[in-house]
Amino acid sequence: MSKFSIHNKVIFLTGSTGHIVGEFVNEFIKDGAICISTDSREEKLHDQIKSIESENLHTYKLDVTNPDEWKMVVAEVMKKFGRIDGLVNGAGMNNPSKFFDIDPENFKKIFDVNLFGMLHGCQEIGKIMVNQKQGSIINISSTAAEPPLSNAFAYSASKAGVTNLTKNLAREFGKTGVRVNSLRPGFFPTEWNRKNFLTQDRIDSILNHTPMGRFGSPDELTSAVQWLLCESSSFVTGSEIIVDGGFSCQTI
Repeated sequence: MSKFSIHNKVIFLTGSTGHIVGEFVNEFIKDGAICISTDSREEKLHDQIKSIESENLHTYKLDVTNPDEWKMVVAEVMKKFGRIDGLVNGAGMNNPSKFFDIDPENFKKIFDVNLFGMLHGCQEIGKIMVNQKQGSIINISSTAAEPPLSNAFAYSASKAGVTNLTKNLAREFGKTGVRVNSLRPGFFPTEWNRKNFLTQDRIDSILNHTPMGRFGSPDELTSAVQWLLCESSSFVTGSEIIVDGGFSCQTI
């Protein structure tokens, strides 16, 4: 079997019906992976089942901010498959606001989903992987992590935490056979982004700062994640894989 293969790997994903992670599920299923698709939106999971129609797709309702739900879902997956080979922490939320208009409760909610949700997953599934002596964890960060994105104070701060915690876990798990990396996407707009975040001025600013001069498509992230999940990246840990059309290298 090719070192680039994820065939028959059990991959646990959060935020799995979203714009980006939903594409991962579609492509990984095509490549023969067993996908554990989790999301807090049960109706979206039902839609995913109808659209993919594969015996390798297994869906579970999961609120990533709830440690008890993590324990329950992970226990069910382990009972069914006996192992988890990959974890993609992709659940996330955002809320644009001016600094003096920030609602502290909303700020906390964004951290609960984007950072603490990831923490719960790395704890629950990380233990299993350490016992297995193998596994790959991929945490979805953002180009907003550094430097921070304007009008995205909580989101930017939470994603900076994702990047930092990823590196800490890579160091912690380094000798166990478990690898931990982050994916740093550039701009891959969802419908929500376009309605709530992307004014024409903001679009122009982003594209003028992106050497490739366009937004990304979710399928352009899939290969990077698949590489981190498979054996061909066996010496890659603590890394931040940037897929942003050159946004992070643009200056004047």
